[in-house]
Amino acid sequence: MSWLDKVKSLFSSSESNKIENKVNVSEVFIKICTNNGCGSRPLEQTNAVQLFEEWYEGDGSEEDILNSMTSFLGEHPGVNAKLTRFFKQ
Repeated sequence: MSWLDKVKSLFSSSESNKIENKVNVSEVFIKICTNNGCGSRPLEQTNAVQLFEEWYEGDGSEEDILNSMTSFLGEHPGVNAKLTRFFKQ
């Protein structure tokens, strides 16, 4: 393997990890919403999954995402209007 191939492989695996992490966050977010009784319709109507992906800066664990829901809903009134009943504490 040439030096250039090694450098190239470092960048491609890094990009793959970023994409994989993004997919995992959205999957965990959807799973948490589903487990709390929220169907796909409110998520689609509010674009909540994409907004959450852009907003979220955590480790991606279920617990961390669940704990961040109150802050996320507070900062996104449109999403809050549709999802708040599923996350009342």
